[in-house]
Formats: sequence, structure tokens, C-alpha cells
Amino acid sequence: MQPFHYHDGQRDVQREANSVAGADKLSTWVGPVAAYAAEADLIVLASLVAGDLRIAALSGPAPLVSVTAHGDDISLSLPRELEEHLTIDAPWGGIVINPATARRSRIAGTPTRTDSAGTDGSITLPCRVAFTNCRKYMTPTSSVGNARHIGAVAETECSATDAWIANALLHAETAFLVTATPEGVADVSHRGGEPGFLRFDASRNTLSWTEYLGDGMFVSTGNVRQRARAALIALDFASGGAVRIDGTAQYTNVRSDRHERVDALLQSSEPFPMQGRMELIIDRAARLTRFTLPRARVARRARISSADSTAVQHPQ
Repeated sequence: MQPFHYHDGQRDVQREANSVAGADKLSTWVGPVAAYAAEADLIVLASLVAGDLRIAALSGPAPLVSVTAHGDDISLSLPRELEEHLTIDAPWGGIVINPATARRSRIAGTPTRTDSAGTDGSITLPCRVAFTNCRKYMTPTSSVGNARHIGAVAETECSATDAWIANALLHAETAFLVTATPEGVADVSHRGGEPGFLRFDASRNTLSWTEYLGDGMFVSTGNVRQRARAALIALDFASGGAVRIDGTAQYTNVRSDRHERVDALLQSSEPFPMQGRMELIIDRAARLTRFTLPRARVARRARISSADSTAVQHPQ
């Protein structure tokens, strides 16, 4: 596995936040990606096709994928049906996540078809990008059901002011920001918080949210600096449906540490400290039917935040 290469947009935001040194340390750290992929009960993947983001979700009881790992070289075997939602002719990027255990990792690579005698085959994704994120801001939920599901099964375009869309955004606690690098490699990152963290402004036709203090890499926010087209997927736990909002994104950094940041994780007196602001100027809204299986809250587990110790925030 090669060190993670930061492009100019990511470097710009790192310099604004004074986190270049910390980001450089993380560029060579993969972490337990293989283990996290094997235990994920939700995988969100995307590919960029002719300028448009295609997005799919794989959900259900773990393991959802087969994982092969030789040191930091990791490869996933994925169901062939995903090709109906994405495309085999472009790189795939995504996130493997288990919100109940607060474990998530990012992956990206070029997919290939793998045919086996007597089977429908699968898709192999050798991960050219693989790194593990911290445990913060995830609402503890688990997938409901006993079978693997690939979604969405339908996508209905509608107004951002549609009652279902507005209600889902108002109550959302788990979302995924989908961006792409200047080279066209899709990326999927988790965004989460308390209900109301996503703010829809009908008068300005925008969706905005606070970017909380993270690990200082600024992968997705840096992507936005270079390629402003983005999509946000907000989950509705009860139905398994989701809201998809596409538009032009703008990221504004607010926090710059006085001293150069070298530590990936920082503890704060606030659970959700602001790092910056993201605004998405909406040009398309859609309701996704059965994007995932429904998700149930996990009792007696609390959301990890920046108020927790760095030992708790750290992948484990």
C-alpha cells in the first residue's frame, strides 16, 4: 500500500487548519481496515461516471464481503449486483462501517470482474486507498434483517421542499458525504450528529452543516475545494430509505490551531466542536427507496464525541 497522496485542495485546507504535520503522519497509517470490512453491516460505495456520482449501499448481517489481506495490501470480494448501480469502468470509493461498534474505514480501488465456475462470479476491489477513521459522531445502530441487501431499489426525484424529504433531513443523525478527487476517484465519508445537524434553508435552496473537529486529513473537504460537485445521503433508520441531495458544495474553515497540530485526535470540552462549515447549493433532490435495510438503535450505547478521551476516540 502506497502512502496516501494529498492533492492541492486537501493541502490547502490542512494549511488553513495548521494540521499538515498531523496529516503527513496519517498518510502512511492504514489501521485495521480488513477487520473493519469483515465486520461492517453497512457499506456505501460510489463511482464517478461522466461527471455524475453513482451511489450504492450494501447492508445486512456481517460479513457482507470477503476480505483478503497481505500486510497492508487489502482486497475485497463484492457481489456482482453492485455493477447494476455503479460501473465497472471507473474506480470505486467507499466506506465500510459498523455504527454499533463505532468502527469505519475508507477504501478505494479499481474493480474487476471475477468469474468462478458454476457461479455468477463477483467483483474484486483491490484497495489502492485504505485507511481507518476515528470513532466519533456515529449514532449506534445495527442492521435489521437476515439477508444481504443492495440498494437503492428505486430513486424518485422530487423537490427539496417535499414533506418526506424535509422531515427526513430534520431528524437525520447519520449521513454520507460523497465527493471525488480531481482524478475522478469517488470518496464516501460519514457525517453524523444530533437531529437537526443538517440544516435546510428553502429560501436559499441550500443544505448546510457544521464540520466537526476530525483527524486533520481533510480528505472530503479538500475534494470539495478541487471539485465542488458533491452529494449527501441522509438515512431514515425506520424505513431504510434515504434522502439524496446533489449540488455544488463550498467548505469554509473556521478553526486554526495556534500551534501546529501533530496529533490526529484531540479532546475538547465540547462534544461537537466546530472545525468549519459546509454548504451545498441544491440542484437535485431525490428519495431513495430501500437504500439500506432498516436500522435499529443499540440500547445503552452512547455516541462517541470529541468530549471523550482520545483513547476512546481512537480505533479499537
